[in-house]
Amino acid sequence: TASLDKGYDVAQAYEACERVRALPIIPLRATPAVKRGDHLAPTCEHGTWTFAGADFKREATKWRCPTGECAPTSRWVKADRLHSLIPRETLRWRDLKRGRSAVEREFGRLKHQYGLAPLRVRGRERVQLHTDITMLARLSQALARARAVPLAA
Repeated sequence: TASLDKGYDVAQAYEACERVRALPIIPLRATPAVKRGDHLAPTCEHGTWTFAGADFKREATKWRCPTGECAPTSRWVKADRLHSLIPRETLRWRDLKRGRSAVEREFGRLKHQYGLAPLRVRGRERVQLHTDITMLARLSQALARARAVPLAA
């Protein structure tokens, strides 16, 4: 997967993801098509259709009528910018998006709290050494937290 922010919601980003066989996790910008609701799941008189899986070879998602009374009871929707192979309404998409937020949060900490943004050294080797020492300190903190035994109250 390639988890990107809303600024990458353009055709070129989706094409680049397709070229490297990555599934894009990109929130939609408020384009006229999104404002019209073209990105929403199919609906019928019985309600909103439910996601029933994705076929990655066909590059399409399957949606089913909630009651099964419609003919046909299921429908394939071709994947595009508005309809991702991992639908935006699903728990899986939300979890993947949250994972990106956690990575961005950690990058921010490394840059601002651990001094990787205002570098005071020059040269690739020195920058690499500075980064390695910073990551070693970060990992040692995580190890210390994992080994910590809570005190009895």
